[in-house]
Formats: sequence, structure tokens, C-alpha cells
Amino acid sequence: MQYENETRVYFASKPENERFARLFVTGFLTPLDPTISEMTEIKTAVSEAVTNAIIHGYAEQIGNVELFCAYNEKKIY
Repeated sequence: MQYENETRVYFASKPENERFARLFVTGFLTPLDPTISEMTEIKTAVSEAVTNAIIHGYAEQIGNVELFCAYNEKKIY
């Protein structure tokens, strides 16, 4: 699929990187001019996804989490 814009980042599966992931995605999506409510929902979704990846994907070990984000107009992937 072709996106208007996309990005990808990899980071260690450490709980403290959940905050980095939220900031990374919200910074990337700033050009879409989301409302405060939309930004809050995005932060929550990213937090839950990254936390689940770390807890359920890596349990007691450290690995790499891949975070992909893209958009077309106002649709976020």
C-alpha cells in the first residue's frame, strides 16, 4: 500500500521505551493537526500496543520492538 507518509523505528523491549514510542508517534502525526482528544487516543493505543509487545512478546528477555506508523490524509495505520 502507498502511504502519504510513513516511518519505522526499532527499540529495545524495555518498559521505559514505551514513553519514547508515544512521543515518536505523536511527533510524527503532528502534521495531521489532531485534536487533543485524538492525540490522547493515539497515545493510549500506542502505549497499549507497545506494552503488550514488551510483556507478551519478550517476557523475561530483551529483544527489538518494531514500530511502524503511516497515514493517508487523516487515516492512521
